[in-house]
Amino acid sequence: MNIVIDGIMVSLELLNAQRYRNMEVIPVSLNRNGHKDYLTLKRGISAGFVEISECEVSTVGTVLARNKANVPLVLIDGDEIVGAKQNRIMNRSLIVPPLTTMEVSVSCTEQGRWHYDRTGYRTHFDYSDIAADFSTRRNKAEDLFENDSCQSTVWNSIHDLERKTSFKSRTSALHDNFINLRSKLDEYLKHFHVEYGQRGAIFIINGEIKGLELFANPSIYHDYHEKIFRSYIMEAIVDYRSSCGCENFYGFLREISCSEFRPSRRERIGRHLHFANDCGFGAALFDGCTLVHLNYFSGGKSRTIRRKTGRRYGSFRDFVDDS
Repeated sequence: MNIVIDGIMVSLELLNAQRYRNMEVIPVSLNRNGHKDYLTLKRGISAGFVEISECEVSTVGTVLARNKANVPLVLIDGDEIVGAKQNRIMNRSLIVPPLTTMEVSVSCTEQGRWHYDRTGYRTHFDYSDIAADFSTRRNKAEDLFENDSCQSTVWNSIHDLERKTSFKSRTSALHDNFINLRSKLDEYLKHFHVEYGQRGAIFIINGEIKGLELFANPSIYHDYHEKIFRSYIMEAIVDYRSSCGCENFYGFLREISCSEFRPSRRERIGRHLHFANDCGFGAALFDGCTLVHLNYFSGGKSRTIRRKTGRRYGSFRDFVDDS
């Protein structure tokens, strides 16, 4: 299956579906996507090559990323960092060049704190094994398609999650909500494994398509597998319904190629795009012709750019048999 993202063709290969309770996942591989190497946040912080810190003059919407390695660092949309004055998530995927320090756009995920940890003055952030939940990431993608800021949307999404889980964090921290449901999240997670060559997945919850995640190579995907899955599993837990089959998603993926694409502010490496179509909202990061990361979420508010014409979705079998 080929999709075209602002003129660049991306070839998808679907692998065998995996299921647990009300959640179904279709692992995805990519064909001919280049062989560039990138450092992930997880490996970079662990090895001491990457530091994320507050800016010299701290602001809610910006942090500093320092890449001390000789290879580019990739930061992924929705990735959480914890500590410093308050927890944050990345607003979009981007590449930090080797031996470079640069400002990174973020959103706060801990509205009730703006001070350093009492155990010590620590300007650096720590790695988190959590990414923002599906609803927060989807709402953020919708907001960023037309706006530069999504902070109020992120806070509202976290408050909505707390309402659904009947759990109130002392500082309204997204991270605490995941910790509260850790055992349930891990029970789902252990039923989904990484396939050989996997670079992403299509997520279906309660028989409804929720999203698509794609990464540059299997190594990056492996580092983000659990974080991305927990993001969608949270939705499966808080909106549990008996699953009755799978919504057809042939058209959902086909319409990526028919999206309206809007470029973001250009960074030193890479090209970032926000896009929207009849089915949902998403974003993609390219390094040359290499797709570094793509997320694509279903649903959201009606937009004037959306076509109102009817469309036919095919089944999963139609999709894999399609040439």
